[in-house]
Amino acid sequence: MFSIVLTRGYKEREFREDLKKFYELLTQKPTVFLFTDAHVIEEGFLELINNMLTIGMVPALFDEEGKKAMSDKVRDEAKRKGI
Repeated sequence: MFSIVLTRGYKEREFREDLKKFYELLTQKPTVFLFTDAHVIEEGFLELINNMLTIGMVPALFDEEGKKAMSDKVRDEAKRKGI
């Protein structure tokens, strides 16, 4: 299970970093993301969550290097499983 931890000054930048950690964790094992109404300290968080739910990703979450690293992890796992 993965959940964000709110701290003083927690804004969209920190939320995006936590989402990166979540997506990276997904490449290692099945994971549940626990996000409650208490975590909505900025309205923009809901837009990012909506993107995750509707299209399965958050636009502009990873830079080009991060995208390549994530796709390599997924590709390697798929090859390992024979997919």
